[in-house]
Amino acid sequence: MEKDKQDAHLPPFYRALKRYAKGKPALWSTPGHASGNGLKACPAGKDFYEFFGHNLFQADMSSSVEELGSLLEHEGAPAEAEKRAAEVFGADTTFFVLNGTSTANKVAFFATVKPGDLVLVGRNCHKSIMHAIIMNEAIPVYLTPKPCSYGLIGPIDFAQFTKENIRAKISSNPLTTNPKAAKVQLAVITNCTYDGVIYHAGKVKARMADLTHFLLFDEAWYAYAAFHPFYEGRYAMTPRTKRRTQSPALFATQSTHKLLLAFSQCSMLHFRQGSGPQELDPRGLVEANLMHASTSPFYPLFASLDVNTQIMKDSGYDLINKALDIALRFRGAVRRAGARFDKHGDWWFSVWQPAKKRLEKDPADWALKPGDSWTGMDISAEDDYILDPLKVTLLTPGVHADASMDEFGIPACVVKKYLAARGVVAEKNGFYNLLFLFAPGVSTTRTAQLLRVLHDFKWEYADNSPVSKWFADIAAQYPHRYDGLGLADLCQQMHDFLRERDIMRRTMEMYTQLPPQAVAPHKAYYGLASGRTEYVPLSQAPGRVSVLMILPYPPGVPVMMPGERFGALDSPILEFLRVNEELENRFPGFGTEFHGIKKVWENGRLRYFVCVLNKTKKGGAV
Repeated sequence: MEKDKQDAHLPPFYRALKRYAKGKPALWSTPGHASGNGLKACPAGKDFYEFFGHNLFQADMSSSVEELGSLLEHEGAPAEAEKRAAEVFGADTTFFVLNGTSTANKVAFFATVKPGDLVLVGRNCHKSIMHAIIMNEAIPVYLTPKPCSYGLIGPIDFAQFTKENIRAKISSNPLTTNPKAAKVQLAVITNCTYDGVIYHAGKVKARMADLTHFLLFDEAWYAYAAFHPFYEGRYAMTPRTKRRTQSPALFATQSTHKLLLAFSQCSMLHFRQGSGPQELDPRGLVEANLMHASTSPFYPLFASLDVNTQIMKDSGYDLINKALDIALRFRGAVRRAGARFDKHGDWWFSVWQPAKKRLEKDPADWALKPGDSWTGMDISAEDDYILDPLKVTLLTPGVHADASMDEFGIPACVVKKYLAARGVVAEKNGFYNLLFLFAPGVSTTRTAQLLRVLHDFKWEYADNSPVSKWFADIAAQYPHRYDGLGLADLCQQMHDFLRERDIMRRTMEMYTQLPPQAVAPHKAYYGLASGRTEYVPLSQAPGRVSVLMILPYPPGVPVMMPGERFGALDSPILEFLRVNEELENRFPGFGTEFHGIKKVWENGRLRYFVCVLNKTKKGGAV
């Protein structure tokens, strides 16, 4: 009884799981490790058990335990946990999803989209959206992001959220069977973008009310928005106002593990009925979830979502406010260091943010405005975006806001590898940018370490320290390339190569000049099952139809979709791939990870191959 009182502050599912596991029940069911006992018979298993701890294995049990309710049917303690999460995050319905927002996105699709339906998708969306399009045999209509001269993936401009624009896109889409369709079934917007640009969600919802039956905001990197007034009106589940406004039925998918406090893989799917006639049958949402959820869920994952909800309910504002304070201090420290170095004509990193000298926790300070050169984008008067202070992008020297490049430059991939060698891991990098996420768990100690290591890189660069000192594995694997080469030498050689290839302009074009759609994505993808595919080198790709998504990872945004036809050899996407192929050959060990690219060593040279549909008739291609 005393123990129950001590646990009264715990959220419902975690409380039930803890109580049951502590009772040490004799389970004659899965999993086979039997509360970890089966692991102790050999050294590796014993070490594994001791490393993760007794309680984790005690809490890993079969979904057949009736006392803990049903995660799959949303009954008992799991249903109570999800209901509380819906209240805390502002939804009508919330599901805990244990295989990431990639799965949450697919659940939203399976609940709303049938084969042949039109879906409106930002081309800056995550690959999971594109996977859902293939799986549901939907017809995509694309919104293109703004080009950004710094190589970042821009937001969708507000001018595209109009009835005239959407209807024009539908009528010109070669895959559309009903060009006069009044509405798309589902529209998907990534908010915020991977580089931290946030839409005014309220304005997007208002504009989309007459254009789509359902609206999905992929908020994978943005689960914290409900807990600080800085983000008011700029997230999907913003509280309803007394004045009833038109809005489609809403989904928000959030990676609760990315920038909140749950275990990896843990996400939430939030839903809110709209103001229009189109309503979603809640049972349909349950069934869609069952299609993707494991029937053997890992209870500690579910419990971490429950605990995350309690923490954000009790302390959400304080956690996010502290994270904002730390991010602002870091941004200021980088800028002050830059001002000191600039006095001596020396280089330093710059921060991608508004030019105002002192930035506060006021959304107006972080607005992307027309004419602001710092954005590297063409912002119009009707666009309504702000930059998220918690997504800190550092720009390395060499690139300007107009995409021109200096003779001197430092590619970000070299900086990222140096940081990793010092135990500091950036979220992602482009050619001349690095992204750092200031989650609630980031401390001032960690930010001080990052600043120190950035300064250390500068001094190592000035000394032209041997590449082998910091990249010993790469230097040992490719001694013919890096023997005797210094850090500054490496950076300048790589920068000269990228500058000659005009890489920043090509990157801008790649996400905005889309390849033509030849066949529906699912039909191209099904070529794998029917044996109608082949791999060809980049030189043979022009005119061929891609079978796979092609995307650099991270962030996992496709540059080529199944069913799209490759352009000429000098088209933006093929030229981008050719530059990366040559970069890996000239600077082995510094290549980009690509999904959908087969890398093959032939005669001492790395070659990129792409998967395309077979030619079906003489002289022609699918």
